[in-house]
Amino acid sequence: MNQNLLEIEKNIESRKETDRIVWFSMWIILSIASFGIAWFPMIYYLIKRRNAHFSRQEKLEALILSKLRKANSAGKSDSNSPKIENPVPPRNATAWTVFSILIVPAFYVFYFLKRDLRKHEEHEHDFLVEIISLAKDSGVTLDIHGFTATKSFALGRYLILSIATLGLAAAYWLYRIFNDYNNHFKMQWKIEEELLSFLKSIDEKVS
Repeated sequence: MNQNLLEIEKNIESRKETDRIVWFSMWIILSIASFGIAWFPMIYYLIKRRNAHFSRQEKLEALILSKLRKANSAGKSDSNSPKIENPVPPRNATAWTVFSILIVPAFYVFYFLKRDLRKHEEHEHDFLVEIISLAKDSGVTLDIHGFTATKSFALGRYLILSIATLGLAAAYWLYRIFNDYNNHFKMQWKIEEELLSFLKSIDEKVS
């Protein structure tokens, strides 16, 4: 097994730390038990987990693209394929946790946590389109058809519902954030397993 594939496997293995599933019900129980104190470490953890997952995925994409472009017999992908830029920079977990103390900044944090995931998934879809294109030259079948993004919500609807419920909609937005990130991770894992099997098949074919 070559070094590049070992690095890809190591990256995927690290998802045990970066992509942990966290349930909304657990956060509710902890918040009640701690009289609301659990709110702040949980918001901090959500943002740190977001940053860690996005960073891991960016590194994984670079490794996979590098391997496939080198394996492309024509070599045309190295020079002609555009670099897929990551549209979601890391967020400052400490600052955003402090923002969540106040109502208006808290809704800002929730909205952008959700929007960032949507942008991340659109970016991943573009990455998979590139992978599918490169896979055609490998002679190995890759059964992936792109990335299905989670549902987005309009800013206007978000603001109206938040104001109409006098801030109580915060629980709903957090519920959406918990579930959307959990579902994203699970879908991501399946795609990564398919990609890893595909890359191993390419190595076996070459050897």
